[in-house]
Amino acid sequence: MKILFSHVNFPSQFRRLLPYLVSLGHDIVFLCRQYEWHANQIKGIRIITYEISRPSNLLYCHPYLNRIENATLEGQAVYRAACSLRHESWIPDVVVSHVGFGNGIYLRDCFPSALRVGLIEWFYNSSNSDVDFLPNHSLTDDQTLRLRTWNAETLLEIASLDKLVTPTEWQKSQFPLLFRDSIHVLHEGVDFPYLSTLKNHSLSVKSKLLPNIQNPEVLTYVSRCFEEYRGFPQAVQSISRLLQQRPNLHVFFVGQDCTAYGNPRSDNVPWSEWARENFPFPSNRTHWTGAISESHYHQILSISNVHLYLTVPFILSWSFLEALSAGIPMVCSNTPPVTEVIHHMQSGLIVDFFDIDEQVNAVNSVLDDPTLSNSLSQEALEIGRRYSCQASMAGWVTVLGL
Repeated sequence: MKILFSHVNFPSQFRRLLPYLVSLGHDIVFLCRQYEWHANQIKGIRIITYEISRPSNLLYCHPYLNRIENATLEGQAVYRAACSLRHESWIPDVVVSHVGFGNGIYLRDCFPSALRVGLIEWFYNSSNSDVDFLPNHSLTDDQTLRLRTWNAETLLEIASLDKLVTPTEWQKSQFPLLFRDSIHVLHEGVDFPYLSTLKNHSLSVKSKLLPNIQNPEVLTYVSRCFEEYRGFPQAVQSISRLLQQRPNLHVFFVGQDCTAYGNPRSDNVPWSEWARENFPFPSNRTHWTGAISESHYHQILSISNVHLYLTVPFILSWSFLEALSAGIPMVCSNTPPVTEVIHHMQSGLIVDFFDIDEQVNAVNSVLDDPTLSNSLSQEALEIGRRYSCQASMAGWVTVLGL
């Protein structure tokens, strides 16, 4: 079959599905505007890049409509790129798009006979969701109205789709009740067979990453961007206190200063700079990695004794499932995307997102109790197995009608 994928970035959520479909003999084309910086080549896939025709003109655009203006330009550019395929008589049987940026809103118009499948990740709500979780993020009426309007491009594309896919039940619950019965819950998964073997190499990796350190304890905190949505302000307070209490503790902060979700600091001071100015972090035991390669990231996971993961009620991070799949004991926030996956004292320790004392005590419990640590590690592996990308492939084959 001929299958067309569309996403602003290549390969994004489809990085494991694409080679699997190629292995089954399908003819794959991917439309994108740019490559992710860490993107690997995937053999057997034709990639077509597109460019936006002009910058968005927000000066004369109502502020609520900024996103739909950008989405329209995105969709128009993708449509034109897709038309080039039609002109060479490459007509897809299935068209899959990531919904929310506008890249898929006009693909039905180019290929009206194709099965249209959309990966939908988020529907904006002003209450009982991400934006009203943080205490300093109360919304004005104007912000509430703008947030509702931000769903316009998602609703426009959903109207052209045959099938909807979202990664978790929590994400599904954010969509209007009208759509929920039509949504397939199917996580893209992680490479469990590989991640589950990382601990086999921990001794050699530890001697490489922490040379001449006797019996180090390792805590990992991973977030693509250091930001409030992933609990960075709370994590640094907990971690700085743990570093004072545990002289053998080494901490790896994997990520960098940027904003993926939510808002940056009002004073524009980078979060890591704020952290180091306000809390003690011994330079010889605190490792700020910045953006790193996947192999380096996996090395760090292999030596982790405990993983701290905090998130507001939002999209679940890949790093959370990757840490579970590596068999790392988890200390995680008591928020819906997390509690959908793990249960307190079984597959991780659940703590209040804002309670620093509780977070510190939970990490200490893991590091002080080998029996608890081993139990959490074994159960983490079982959870990770359920989210193996190999298991999710069968679900995608069904959804795509292959």
